Amino acid sequence: MNQDHVLTALRNAGYAARSLTAIQEGSNHDVFDVVMEDGSSAICKFAKVRETERGITAENRDTLFGGRLSLERESYLLSLARNTGGLPAPEIYGAYDSPMGKYILMEKCPGISFTQWQEQQGYRLEPYLESLRALGRDFGKLHRSLSFPSFGDIIDEDCIEPGCTNFADRFSAVVEMRIARGVKKGTFTEEEGATIRDFFQGQFQALRSGLEVDKCRSVMVFTDMHGRNYFVDQKGIPCGYFDLESSQAAPAALEFYGFRFFLFNFYDAETFPKAEAAFFQGYKEAKGPCMPKTSEDETLIQLLSGCRLLELSESYWGVVDSIRGTWGQRMKELLFRYMETGTIDYPALGAMWRERDGQPLHPKA
Repeated sequence: MNQDHVLTALRNAGYAARSLTAIQEGSNHDVFDVVMEDGSSAICKFAKVRETERGITAENRDTLFGGRLSLERESYLLSLARNTGGLPAPEIYGAYDSPMGKYILMEKCPGISFTQWQEQQGYRLEPYLESLRALGRDFGKLHRSLSFPSFGDIIDEDCIEPGCTNFADRFSAVVEMRIARGVKKGTFTEEEGATIRDFFQGQFQALRSGLEVDKCRSVMVFTDMHGRNYFVDQKGIPCGYFDLESSQAAPAALEFYGFRFFLFNFYDAETFPKAEAAFFQGYKEAKGPCMPKTSEDETLIQLLSGCRLLELSESYWGVVDSIRGTWGQRMKELLFRYMETGTIDYPALGAMWRERDGQPLHPKA
């Protein structure tokens, strides 16, 4: 996207934009760090379609859940987390039209990414655990503050799509979408797709009676909470949740699996249970209402981890770069291993993230 055109669009909307820098983190947006004439900063986001999804996914559709994506929806989700959930999400300054398409301008969160902070603090164990306790407190507060009458994409104040009252129905449809994409991209053969379908649909049916909304609380779930998707301050306290475009009304398990997937496995397998315990200590301190307590709770977290392996297998399929070129095949192998054993190899996932982020295997004392 031409940066001069972006500057012109901002100036035409009344902002004294002096310069901007492209941020390479967004897969569904063109994102720019904008510096104003007075030295203040803001974030500008334009919607886009992932290169690996062209011809596979319709424009303006969430690649995780298939729901509608829009900058209006994202603005609502950020405001909901900020104003009702009480968490540090950025303020939205406005949504605008331009010759390059719609965009939003929003507050630039303070702090740095959790991943960057880990490096700055020397990869020490105790600061890492304290940061996860603080994260747990935030999500305990969020889940206590926001609940919904059904499951699906949070679109706006009056709309959850598709609005299922049993989460098995909601995620059975998501699994079907992910299998169809994988077969179309060549990640899975038709026979493999049928095997995956039988496994996941059988698992959701086995859990179905406990997934009615009156038995399984529907809360605001951010999803995709990896170490580059939120900011922390110098002490590791979360100070900016900004990547909420796929947020769901869902069981808390849809969030908890992601912490195992991306954060608790930041280091070795020995550190993993300490990280999980620290998070849930904070969650309990904040009186979070969705503490996992039963074997069914654990089975659901594992199942949703498996669903994410399904999505990442096809999502990374065909990616060609020096780091992630093998990730699609390796995700597929982890998926089938889970289907055989019922257990997710979270340390193996952490090893892949380590290839990208460069952290040591063991934290420092």
